[in-house]
Amino acid sequence: MTVVVSEKIGSRTLQRSALSSPTGKRVFDVYETDSTTGNPLTAMRALRTQGVPQLNDPHPEDRQMTVISFDITANTDSDYFQTITCNYAVTGLDGGGTYAAQSTNVRGVFVDTWRNNAIAPDVELAGVSGLDIGGTKIDQGGKPVSIALFQQTVDIRSPFSSRPPFDIIRQLTNTRNDSPWQGFPRGVLVYLGAAASVTNGNVWTTTHKFAADEIYHCRQIAFKEPDGKPKQVKGELPDNAPEGTTKPTHAEPVYWVQKFPYLRNFDALGLGQNP
Repeated sequence: MTVVVSEKIGSRTLQRSALSSPTGKRVFDVYETDSTTGNPLTAMRALRTQGVPQLNDPHPEDRQMTVISFDITANTDSDYFQTITCNYAVTGLDGGGTYAAQSTNVRGVFVDTWRNNAIAPDVELAGVSGLDIGGTKIDQGGKPVSIALFQQTVDIRSPFSSRPPFDIIRQLTNTRNDSPWQGFPRGVLVYLGAAASVTNGNVWTTTHKFAADEIYHCRQIAFKEPDGKPKQVKGELPDNAPEGTTKPTHAEPVYWVQKFPYLRNFDALGLGQNP
């Protein structure tokens, strides 16, 4: 007896998209030439036949894709005929994508600011700093000035052949990197969570969102009196100020506040290292 493996003409498909990893299919007819042996061609026998791609075998036209699963259909007219569909996707990195697409942009985030050239905050600050941040007072009568802080946003999109680690995603959301990661220094990158979708072939596309700024996402706050107004002190007048000019008042003290105090290991996301 001879078992024949024949790839169906026109059945080979590839799908590529800028938004997800490539996927593919190949369909094979597997049958015995002698149907009188009394030994039916089962699905497992057909899968083990030489010429049928095996799990993790690469796609002949795109070697970054490998076989991840099979769909097997028996022929109702014959016990000696099976049709096998090989499903391909990008796998690796402990079940994740072998590559990830990264996009980034810089935006201006307007924040309340009382001081220019303040003492830089500590990367490990949790909550409110205990000391005045110093610097040049720029507030007007205790009211802050709205200044644009440049913030870099980063999206990392990665294809996965399995369900994303939602528990880990929840645990890391609104935390900062506890060590240098993807080229960003410790503490400057905050994880904003992820958006995930599933496509054909059970391939998940997950977009992880991050934001970075140079002051570790700390913001300035002024100490407030019981009435809710910032505590103020009188400033000094320049020597050439006209007589009768009222001394300006400024908020004091002013502190740093860290709203993302927790530092975590972002390697747990399993994204690998982008070039």
